[in-house]
Amino acid sequence: MKVIIACGGTGGHLFPGLAVAETLLARQHQVKLLVSEKMVEQTALAALAQGDSGSRWGVQSIPAVGLNGSSQWMRFCYRLAQATRECASIYEEFQPDAVLGMGGFTSAPAVMAGRWRRSRTVIHESNAVPGKANRWVSRWVDHVAVGLPDCAAFFGRKPVTVTGTPVRAGLRRVTGARERLGLEPGRLTVAVMGGSQGAHAINEAMACTLPWLEEWRERVQFVHLSGARDEAFVREVYEKNGMPAQVLSFCHAMEDVYSAADVVIARSGAATLAEIAAFGLPAILVPYPHAAGNHQWHNAQQFERAGAARVLEQTALTTGMHAARGERLGDAMVALLEDEPGRLRMAVAARALAHTDAAARIAGLLEQLGAGNGRAQN
Repeated sequence: MKVIIACGGTGGHLFPGLAVAETLLARQHQVKLLVSEKMVEQTALAALAQGDSGSRWGVQSIPAVGLNGSSQWMRFCYRLAQATRECASIYEEFQPDAVLGMGGFTSAPAVMAGRWRRSRTVIHESNAVPGKANRWVSRWVDHVAVGLPDCAAFFGRKPVTVTGTPVRAGLRRVTGARERLGLEPGRLTVAVMGGSQGAHAINEAMACTLPWLEEWRERVQFVHLSGARDEAFVREVYEKNGMPAQVLSFCHAMEDVYSAADVVIARSGAATLAEIAAFGLPAILVPYPHAAGNHQWHNAQQFERAGAARVLEQTALTTGMHAARGERLGDAMVALLEDEPGRLRMAVAARALAHTDAAARIAGLLEQLGAGNGRAQN
């Protein structure tokens, strides 16, 4: 079977798509990835190309198509038609039996072109509230896969399967992670993450918080994924406060970061949450407040209700007096660091939310649909 996976735009679309690609390749299917031209995706794919999986899937960049207000409607329609034609020309050569869109307006033209060429079409929505692209394109697809049960209600009578959000096979707990990251084995370790490109608000919140953690200076350490723009600033903040930390603009070996961590401070994108659940990590979640449909807040609420995370609104960390901002996050961190039984309970709750077979479920769905296409072959 030949499968197109459109998974560009953000790491939250890319990495779950790669997880499905790995599973399909292991089942002897052919896979081509359609991604955006963003540097963060190209960098991640370049690193993965050095491994076995990355050398066996085809990759092609297509333009992302987004709608920024009603005044841009004509331009959006033109670009969507152009991108759909570009995808269709790719399909002329590849002849896919199925097309999987992982969300975002990179996947919309790919799914539209698949429908036009009578390939089976599936979209995956990983968030509790679906994005605009998936809501719009869902009316034409054969099936919808969702990461969280609450999302199913948004797709009306369309066939929906709750699969969970895929996590790449390489993201598994490993030994020696702290040594590879240059961390000390005996300290409690906090991983601070803002998504694939970092989060300036979280970086600034940590700058306010570190002075409140002075008494923990000999007991805690950090691995902080800052994003490229804030890397120097974040490193300086830790050095100024005498806190041991490994500051990275981006990390290709996230299995090391998760394996080293005792506590995670992170955004609440669905892919990040799926990874936190897979590793069973207690978390402090700071939802991105400008996410479409406030979906990160809804994602985080599911983890908090399950007892796997504590949720802090970004406004609580970025408004008011500098000292107060630091105290709020500092109190949440200390509460977790001091409470080992509490961390263990949160870890168990996080693991209960994991769907370790999500990629296999989606691959099986594609196989089932593709087999009925009349052109599918292994």
